[in-house]
Amino acid sequence: MMFSSGQFLKPARCESTSGSTLRGCLFVLFFPTLLLTPVAAPAQNSQELRNLVFDPVLIETTIQDEELIVTELGSLPSSDHPTSASEYLVTEAIKNQEEVIGNIDTSVEEYEARIRDLELAGGAYEQALSQEMLAIASLYQSTGEHETALEYLDQALHINRVNLGLFNLEQEEIINEQIKSYVSLGDLAAADAQQEYLFFLKRRAYGGDSVEMLPALAQYAEWNIFAFDSSLAMDPELAFAAESGFNPSESTRDIPDLADDFKTIRLINAHSIYRTMLQILLNNFGMSDPRLLEVEERLVLTNYFFATNLTFNNSALDTNTYSTIAKTSQGFYDMPRVSTNSMGYRLGRDALERRLEYLSSTQGVSAEEVVRAMVDLADWLMVFKKRSSALDTYEQAYAQAIANNIDQDVLEELFYPALPQTVPTFIDYRHTRAAVGIPEEQPLDYQGWIDVSLRLNRFGNPADVEILDKSPETSDPIESQLYRLLRNSTSFRPRFKNDALLEEDTFAVRYYFTY
Repeated sequence: MMFSSGQFLKPARCESTSGSTLRGCLFVLFFPTLLLTPVAAPAQNSQELRNLVFDPVLIETTIQDEELIVTELGSLPSSDHPTSASEYLVTEAIKNQEEVIGNIDTSVEEYEARIRDLELAGGAYEQALSQEMLAIASLYQSTGEHETALEYLDQALHINRVNLGLFNLEQEEIINEQIKSYVSLGDLAAADAQQEYLFFLKRRAYGGDSVEMLPALAQYAEWNIFAFDSSLAMDPELAFAAESGFNPSESTRDIPDLADDFKTIRLINAHSIYRTMLQILLNNFGMSDPRLLEVEERLVLTNYFFATNLTFNNSALDTNTYSTIAKTSQGFYDMPRVSTNSMGYRLGRDALERRLEYLSSTQGVSAEEVVRAMVDLADWLMVFKKRSSALDTYEQAYAQAIANNIDQDVLEELFYPALPQTVPTFIDYRHTRAAVGIPEEQPLDYQGWIDVSLRLNRFGNPADVEILDKSPETSDPIESQLYRLLRNSTSFRPRFKNDALLEEDTFAVRYYFTY
């Protein structure tokens, strides 16, 4: 499965120490959304504020008779019956299961009757039993009874292999359902082992570098990103032992944090797989294949993860530790090892530059697509503090947009939006709707608001953040969350005015909040 070109695939719900949505994420293409549990009455701690959302509205402030007058210059979705962020998420989770839950008892009885009939007619290994057990397992999954579902899935897999052989590809559906249940139970190590076995089956059937392997490569790369970034419960020693094939009791002194190493291996796996996909596409389809753009986008994300999340990245990498991981890991894709000290800024930049080259050299690509790719590259340079190069690239992109008569709404979106764009655009910053999975059009019930004045320097960094006013319902923890997010974690794309980049950018925003 590939991704739509021209934009990055965003993780569904994630969080990062840098303020972006990275850690603990669930990629919606491949993995199930965990069942949400009801949230207790609002309280002022991080657990209760885990669904905190800030919705910005541009404002204009004036002083009249020594009183601050605020005028909102935009609006948010509204309705007669809005809900808080937590209420919306719980309601959606319940809504998606009500119909299945209502019929579960009857359906289970029907499937069990069919299983008994099949066993009587064909014996314990009747091939049709596998599909019936898969169906009943799905019913138990829908109600959160994953332990019971796994019992049926184990039986289904055993029957499948007895009839079709250990390495048959028809077992893929059963293994995918096992992975789903393990993820829902928080058993990352078990899910990872099944995902690796499934990839082994595909590679055995198709060969490691064949065109037929592309969907399997894409899925396995996404799994590795998910496993790297997951906050699921796991025993790090057991997980790493299963991954590495050595006894953790004998070797742990050489690797100080096994959980981190497990995740690091997953990230390097993903990076290696995407590079393999690029080579397959180039060898078989050439530079004009649109899937190249999509794979380069995923490479950018892996390098962003590496640069912003690993404690020993870049020059701080302990090469002995990396060497130990590489030698012991059974999960690495068998291609030349990626040097981790080159992952991060440089390889991400290279991927964005190649992406721009593909677009610039391919017939039929619109000027808008090329300009957007240039802006993505400039954003990357700015995030990694290559500021002079970033400003030059923004100016080149703007000049190219003007020269090619890009639509006015696109110019405004990219170069002078009403509210500056947070960068990089392929992540969702903490405490946004996208970070917790709430649609932009969903009306929300806000508990209060905070008015903020922001002054950005010419590089889009907040040079000054001032709290102007706040509603009586605003607690100190909520105010602190917003201040820290804006002051320390958020980067903005510099804006243009009168065909030139602003040396200083000042604006005011009302941040409505809900949780």
